[in-house]
Order: sequence, then C-alpha cells, then structure tokens
Amino acid sequence: MAETPAVFVRARRLAPARPATIRKLGPADLGAYKSLRDEALRLHPEAFTSDHQTQRTRTPESYLGRLGLNEPLGGSFLLGAFVDGPQVPQLIGSVGLERETKLKRHTATLIGLMVLPAHTGHGIGRALVAACIAEARRAQGLETILLSVTASSARVVQLYEQAGFTRYGLLPRALRIADARGERYVDKAQMLLNL
Repeated sequence: MAETPAVFVRARRLAPARPATIRKLGPADLGAYKSLRDEALRLHPEAFTSDHQTQRTRTPESYLGRLGLNEPLGGSFLLGAFVDGPQVPQLIGSVGLERETKLKRHTATLIGLMVLPAHTGHGIGRALVAACIAEARRAQGLETILLSVTASSARVVQLYEQAGFTRYGLLPRALRIADARGERYVDKAQMLLNL
C-alpha cells in the first residue's frame, strides 16, 4: 500500500505562522499521541466516550493496535499534525480510523479528532479529516466511514458535514459526565460517509 503523502497546513494564529505536516503516526510517536490524547480528554470530556481519569493510566504502547500495522487491507491508522518545535516536531493534532474486524469488513470508524487549543481555528482539524478520508479511500474494500460526534458541537458537526458526512441518527444521553459543574448528559450525532 502506498505511503500517506504529507499534507501541509499553515497555522495562522501562531506568530510567525508555522506550517503543520500531516502524516501517519508510527510506534515512535505513541508517547506524543498519549500526551495529546490525555490533554484532549481532560479539556473536553464531552467530546470523547473515553474519560481522562481511567485513560491517563494507559501506557503509550497500549495504543500500538491503533496504528494498523497488522491490517493487510488498510483502513486502520492514526494520523498526526506536526509543527516544528524547539528540538523536535510537536504533535498538535490527531485523528484515527479503526476498520471493522469482522468478516464483513467494509466499514471503519473515525475516532479521536483532536487539535490542541492554541492551534484550533486554522484548518488543522479539516486537514486531518481530509487526510483521513484520502487514506481510507486507499484501503482495499473499505466503503463507509462512520463516526459519532457530540451533537451540540455545532462547529465540529459542520466540519464533518463540509467533508461530506451526513447524519443518520442521534443517540440521546449517550454520555453521562459528572464533574465540578455537576452531572449532565451529552447526545451523540451518528454520521457516515460513503467512499
């Protein structure tokens, strides 16, 4: 299977503007991925079905399966958006795709779209989703991408709609979140994209 080409996105809010490179993550990136994911889970508990408290104890190596290294047909991977850091590139965003492992393997689920707060609003999430769709189209026999998104996150829902996803359902009270603000429920919109 062909390697995912790097995609460059200009992060406008940073001074001076720094380009972001989007590429597949590998085993050496898992420490940075875990740090990014832990921060996203902490900052946005309503956006993820996983919770920060239980996930922070996971090791970086526990995410190895998400890289899809043993997926012969493709369709399972993590992508990362990187900007130049002081010494090494800094992972500022990520998205994943997990292919269904059952015999009828024509669907995959888009998971974990996240961008660090200092880099939101610059098209990095949009570029990650576009790169995810492009990579999914390279996977043998993959026909549909599914996702679940917090229904009240209008900006994120719109990002997915602009990428071609359509809503097919709503899961009311999908998440129960108890934190300093009290207990609340979050609905999840179900969306799909036929490739």
